[in-house]
Amino acid sequence: MKRIDFVVGKPIPQPDRAAESDLLKLLFISLLVAVPLLVYVALSVSYLAIDYQISELIKQKEELKRERALLLLEKEKLLNLASVEDIASSKLGMVRENPTEIRASFDEDIVKDLSKRGNK
Repeated sequence: MKRIDFVVGKPIPQPDRAAESDLLKLLFISLLVAVPLLVYVALSVSYLAIDYQISELIKQKEELKRERALLLLEKEKLLNLASVEDIASSKLGMVRENPTEIRASFDEDIVKDLSKRGNK
């Protein structure tokens, strides 16, 4: 039974409890649909961001592999004696001297004197 109150001769409208109940049901059902949908969208965006990062890292890895191969080739070239001589002569202006044989001759008395001092 509805209760009707009167203020100054006019009835005060009472809230319709059935309409409020229907509104709450609609809100609850909307939340049941919206929350999983929002979670799905958030996870999809996160997945796409991670996938993009992985593809960028794969590209970076390939670039680093190419750079490493070039550096290894340059290292081998720089360790080659002919290449070192070429760089020394062309870039540094160095010239190769003719190898000369050095012969030393010692006086036997000096050698004996030095060996006696070393034995003391």
